[in-house]
Amino acid sequence: MAPTLADRLVRILAAAYLVLLLTLAVVYHGLWFDAVAGDAIFAAYGVVVVTYIVSRFVLSLPYKPPADVGHQPHVAIVMPAFNEEAVIARSLRSLLALDYPVDKLELVAVDDGSTDATLARMREVASQEPRVRVIALGHNQGKRAAMAAGMRATDAEILAFVDSDSSVEPDALHKLVQAFAQPRVGAVCGHADVANVDESWLTRMQVVRYFVAFQVVKAAESVFACVTCCSGCFSAYRREAILPHLDWWEHQTFLGSPATFGDDRALTNLVLRDWKVRYAANAVSHTEVPARTKQFLVQQLRWKRSWTRESLILARFVWRKHPVAALSAYVGIAIALVAPIVALRALLWLPLVEGTGAPLVYAAGIYMLAVAYGLYYVVRQRRYDPRWVYGILFCFFYLAFMLWQTYWAILTARSSSWGTRPSTAGKQPLPELETAA
Repeated sequence: MAPTLADRLVRILAAAYLVLLLTLAVVYHGLWFDAVAGDAIFAAYGVVVVTYIVSRFVLSLPYKPPADVGHQPHVAIVMPAFNEEAVIARSLRSLLALDYPVDKLELVAVDDGSTDATLARMREVASQEPRVRVIALGHNQGKRAAMAAGMRATDAEILAFVDSDSSVEPDALHKLVQAFAQPRVGAVCGHADVANVDESWLTRMQVVRYFVAFQVVKAAESVFACVTCCSGCFSAYRREAILPHLDWWEHQTFLGSPATFGDDRALTNLVLRDWKVRYAANAVSHTEVPARTKQFLVQQLRWKRSWTRESLILARFVWRKHPVAALSAYVGIAIALVAPIVALRALLWLPLVEGTGAPLVYAAGIYMLAVAYGLYYVVRQRRYDPRWVYGILFCFFYLAFMLWQTYWAILTARSSSWGTRPSTAGKQPLPELETAA
C-alpha cells in the first residue's frame, strides 16, 4: 500500500526530530558530567557511549544492499529441526517455492533426534520433492551436529541456513547470494523482521529492536565488510570458507564444556577471520520471537553467554580488519561490560550512598536513546507504524531486567543448557547417521 501524504509528513518530522536528538546526545555527556560533580569516569563513559551510538547511525547511512548482478550459484539450504512437527513441513515447502532456479537449489532437512513426528513430516515432503534430502541423526546430538551433518551431505557452493521457525520472502535467496559474486565474501547475513508482531506486548517491543539491530548495527558493520554475527534466521556461507574448519566448529568447547549454542555467532567468527562478511537488507526473512517474558529472558541469557565466548575470539583477530570496524568492535565489547556498573552507580550508589548524582539525568539519556531508535524506525517505514512507541518501552525494559544478565552470563558461560526445551545432546554415544532421499 502506497504511503499517504500524512505518512510522508510524519516521516519528515520524525527525521528532523531524530537529527535534533542525536545532536543533543552529543552534548548530553556535559550535563551528566555536571550532575555527577565532575566524575571523570562517568564523563569518559558518556563521551564514548554517545559517540559510539551516533556513529552507528552515521556509518549506516552510506550502506547499500549488494547490487543484483544476476549471480545464481548452486545453493543448499540446511534446516536442522528438533521437535518441530507443527511447522517443519510448512517451512520446507515455503523454501521450495523460492524464486530461484530449480536446478540450483536443494534442501537438506536434518532431524536432530526428535521425539515427535518431525522426521515423518520431513519424509512426507521429501517423497513429493526430489530436491529435499532428509538426514536422521537417530537421537538428539545438538544443533551444531545437525548443521554439520547437513553441510557434509551436499557439495553446493553456497550453504544457507534458515531457522525452522522462520520464513523467507520469495526473492530473498536470490538477493542474499548476490554478494557472493565478490570472491572474497565468505558470508552474507539476511534481514530479519518479527513475524508474530502482535502476539503480545513483548513481541511488539521486539519489532523496533530487530529493525534497528539489522538496519543500523549490521548495516554499519557491512560498510566495512565486517558483520560480526550472521543471524541464524537467514544467512549464507561460502562452502570454501567453512569446510576446512568444520570439525573444530562442530566440536568447539569453552572452558572445557561443549559450545552447544551461539552457532551463528561462532560460524560468523570462523569465516570473518579470513573473509569479508556482508549484510543484505533486501533479503528479508520473518522469524517468530518469544512472546512470554520467561522465554524471552532465557533466550537473551543464552545469547549473552555465546556473546561472552565469541567476543573473546573476535577480540583476538578483529584488529586485522578495517581500523574503524576494529575500533567499533572493541568499543562495543567494552560498553557491554561496563554498562551494568555505570547504571548501578548512577541509579543507586551515587544518590543513595554518596548523596550525589542525578539518576533522572541518566534516565533521560536512556530515554533519548530509546526515542532515537523509535524515530529511526518511523523514518524507514513506508507507512506510519505506531509500534515505534514500544521501542521506547523496550529500552527501559532492557535497563530493568536484561542489562544485569551480562555478568550472570559471564559467570555461567560454561553452561550448555538451553533452558527452553528438553535435550539429551552429548549424553549418549553417537549412532550412525540414517540418510533418506
